[in-house]
Amino acid sequence: MLPRHILTSIFLIFANMIFGPMAVAGTNQIGEFASIQTIKDEWETAFYALPQEKQEEAISAIAPKAQHLIDIHPELAEPYIVLALIECSLAANVGGFSALGHVKKARDLTLKAISINPLAMDGSGYVILGNLYYRLPGWPISFGDNKIAKSYLETAIRLFPDGLDSNYFYGDFLLDEENPKAALPYLEKAETAPVRSASKLSDLKLKEELKISLKNAREGKGETLGFYNQFLTAIGGH
Repeated sequence: MLPRHILTSIFLIFANMIFGPMAVAGTNQIGEFASIQTIKDEWETAFYALPQEKQEEAISAIAPKAQHLIDIHPELAEPYIVLALIECSLAANVGGFSALGHVKKARDLTLKAISINPLAMDGSGYVILGNLYYRLPGWPISFGDNKIAKSYLETAIRLFPDGLDSNYFYGDFLLDEENPKAALPYLEKAETAPVRSASKLSDLKLKEELKISLKNAREGKGETLGFYNQFLTAIGGH
């Protein structure tokens, strides 16, 4: 099974949704963005409230809604990111080699979103791609590549230097690369970032895990198997 932290981390990024840019885009687009928020809420309920054996059915029912938004608004980046999240979720539930098609689709959807608007959802596309390239095994099994992952995560930091997600996941990457000294300032910046009302549940979970990462970084240790790193996969990866 794909590591559950892949879909979790991507959801945490997705939960940080920005409403301002949509407010000037027109009434119809405001309505569609409200639909994206609804899908986000449904996904959060499925992930946090349902046992894992029931998640695939629930999340599969959400996927057509995101695809519908793409079909009617292909010019918006946000629905592509939403569907990428859903594909990662399905990959984690399908597991094994069957998951590879889902994560490849997630990558392609995110690349499309970046090509439309690299700043969509606070530049979350770069963090999504960074996590995918970082967490997945490399060739010939999948497309994992730590150099590419680092480039995407560094781009996210440059775009949003004070972001909770950009700092946490770049710090997590550096910690897992056995560089706790470099990871510490990013993790400390994530620690000071406020919990967002629109994604309180997911932010609180991230803050909980952040305590573990900060402790390890301050003690000069690499990453441990916390919530985001505990579900190892049959197809490789971290």
